[in-house]
Amino acid sequence: MNQTLLVNQSNFRETQLVDVPNPRLDAEHIRVDIGPFALTANNITYMVTGDLIGYWKFFEPEAYGINAQKMGRMPVWGYGTVRQSNCKDFEVGIRIYGFFPIAKSLDIKPVKLSPLGFQDGAAHRRALHPIYNSYTLTTNDPSFVSELDDIQPVLRPLFTTSFLIDDFLDDNGFFGAKQIILLSASSKTALGTAFCLKKRNLVKVVGLTSRGNMEFTTSTGFYDTIESYDNIRGLDASQKTALIDMAGNGEVNAKLYNHFGDNIVYNCMVGKSHWQGAPPPKAKRGAPPAMFFAPDQAKKRIADWGGAGFAKNLAASWLPFCDSAKSWLTISKQEGAPALLKCYNGFLDGKADPAQGRLFKL
Repeated sequence: MNQTLLVNQSNFRETQLVDVPNPRLDAEHIRVDIGPFALTANNITYMVTGDLIGYWKFFEPEAYGINAQKMGRMPVWGYGTVRQSNCKDFEVGIRIYGFFPIAKSLDIKPVKLSPLGFQDGAAHRRALHPIYNSYTLTTNDPSFVSELDDIQPVLRPLFTTSFLIDDFLDDNGFFGAKQIILLSASSKTALGTAFCLKKRNLVKVVGLTSRGNMEFTTSTGFYDTIESYDNIRGLDASQKTALIDMAGNGEVNAKLYNHFGDNIVYNCMVGKSHWQGAPPPKAKRGAPPAMFFAPDQAKKRIADWGGAGFAKNLAASWLPFCDSAKSWLTISKQEGAPALLKCYNGFLDGKADPAQGRLFKL
């Protein structure tokens, strides 16, 4: 049996664990045991934007023989190990990394094989973005080193987004900004972005976070300045400023627009972990919010650098970031649905410890 987690697409607090019989494995397919996988606030963003960007479509229950009206499968990043193979290129025991549902296992049809990995050729996934359809062979990618094994699922997808945000802003001359303000500065995606920006040393890097997270955020050393949400007036409004918003908190956005006015030259909307809050405001002054879709920048850079070049350039920033994470990140590993659901509901309530990474396996 294949146990899987279903989430109501319009009420994220309604979840259901179901056991589905494993079908006979089709020709040219592999069956992969899933785990460990990471659960982060970013997974909430996947659900909030599930219809807009298509995250619900990657593992549609009906496509896998699961009858589940109004329910979907939230995607996560993690490892998989080939348990059964009807594909000549894959032996049992091969380890891969990529996008999975929260489940015991997944059947995949490997296509477009390369030395670094492959894509899932499932019919319902062909029209979806290739970044999320791609699986990495962990023995061949320079970013995968044994001492970072537990850190990878927690930080890699988030840092890849961070790397691409930094690259996008640099590619556009930071839109003329002299300072970059990162909202939810303690979040792992924000920390990765601040790390990349600080390395360039071209703009002032400012963090905006809750009072409770200020000490932790300061301890990373990634920000030039850190302020709390209740002291937005303490930010230098005379500077051309770009925002990077990881939470989508409309109330905080409104205060920033009131404070900076026309000096907001770009507002990069990345996440929506503040999923129940008001949407970002329609700006009367300053640049309007613009959604950032990391796969588009990745597609551009893969075209520029090639797949191997992209992996090499990512690794050049990723490995030093991971080295720094050893001092501020603790990884916990748990098995079973009760622990998973407790963590999941905590993220829905906005309770995330920035110093903690969570790995799970059903």
